Amino acid sequence: MLHAPKNGYFFVIDRQSGKFISARNFVPVNWARGYDGNGRPIMEEAVRGAGKAEIIPGPLGAHNWHSMAYSPQTGLAYIPAQHIPTAMADDPNWSGFNSNTPGQLMSNTGWNTGRVMLEPSSPPFGRLIAWDPVRQKEAWHRKHVSPWNGGTLATAGDLVFQGTADARLVAYHARSGKKLWAAPMGSGVIAAPVSYELDGRQYVSIAVGWGGAFGLGDRVADFKSPGTVYTFVLGGKAPMPERVAYQMNALIGGLKYDQQLVPAGAALYNSNCIACHGYPGISKGGALPSLTYLPVAMIDNLGSFIINGPATSRGMPDFAGKLSDDDVQKLRAFILAMADAVRPGLPAEKGR
Repeated sequence: MLHAPKNGYFFVIDRQSGKFISARNFVPVNWARGYDGNGRPIMEEAVRGAGKAEIIPGPLGAHNWHSMAYSPQTGLAYIPAQHIPTAMADDPNWSGFNSNTPGQLMSNTGWNTGRVMLEPSSPPFGRLIAWDPVRQKEAWHRKHVSPWNGGTLATAGDLVFQGTADARLVAYHARSGKKLWAAPMGSGVIAAPVSYELDGRQYVSIAVGWGGAFGLGDRVADFKSPGTVYTFVLGGKAPMPERVAYQMNALIGGLKYDQQLVPAGAALYNSNCIACHGYPGISKGGALPSLTYLPVAMIDNLGSFIINGPATSRGMPDFAGKLSDDDVQKLRAFILAMADAVRPGLPAEKGR
């Protein structure tokens, strides 16, 4: 069995007995120095026990759920890997799960863990890695501009296909990693392609759509076409669908708010909103919108969306009983202030 989980190590396991054979890191890691002969990690205690540390890979992993492929012809596994470091420190003021403490990361949603997030030392990116499981060594890799790229497909024709976060389907030579072909997709891709034969012709199909944990508040491609299945065949002549541009409202502005409410709004945003909607004014939005680009009517009626709002049926938490009307006004002030902060050439008094 070949397994490349989130922790950054590639495992080879006897599929009949389950016995550990070997493990080697396929990306840089700092939480362990390796695995011993019994298949137990040799921990880096300085990282494990530190009150402040950068963890590589972070919680989203060196390889998440996006499927990897194996080619019996090349003997290589093809891993949609990623680099998303996470820097954290102990929160000395942590007051427990579901504490609803403004300023504590997601403390009003049950996700808080007593840690505060810090700026990591390097930006996130993705890789397609061809890995030799016998030698436990990389054969080649291709770097992507973003993490959260699609799963892989290896074919008998020595091709490897992968969809990317920047809205492409790419074919590589399975042995050398040379890019051979690419086609534009309607949005970022997270699924894996499939291949099948019909009437003697080989087809490659892929379901295209953007989302998942990383894709909630972030994106690379400026396209948001409807979920679409693309199918390719040699000699195919069907026209490609037109790509739909990601629709963003203008940066919200021209609304009055109380500047004194902004610090309290920032603390509430950190404990309620940031994990899904990202940093207002900085994040462009992904599967979910950046709140600094909301329509005016929505920001002026923010409470009706936050408390028992229409998005609760689609997965948004209902903050009824958790946030008051005063809290909503503080959040509104913070969102508007962040929009003003990133607006080019804004006089200090405008929008106040």
